[in-house]
Amino acid sequence: VGAVTKQTLFPPLMPAGRPFRVSNASRSTRKGIVASSLQELISKTLDAFLISAEIVTLVLEEDGTAVETEEFFQSLDDNTHFMILEKGQKWTQ
Repeated sequence: VGAVTKQTLFPPLMPAGRPFRVSNASRSTRKGIVASSLQELISKTLDAFLISAEIVTLVLEEDGTAVETEEFFQSLDDNTHFMILEKGQKWTQ
């Protein structure tokens, strides 16, 4: 009787998603989004706000600082508030 070896492959572990808040440029709508990377947060934000623009900017809601690198994104605390800006929109206080 031959032995059968079964190997189960597990996908690489993704970092756990973290909670964030995102508002639109006018601050009229806010949504809670869970993401583990900057790209995932942007992608989920575009879906949540039904944005089809190809160029968007994610900024900190409190001071308008652009969030452009994964390293900066990862340094931010859970529940950080962001604002999504479409082309031509600007952060205002």
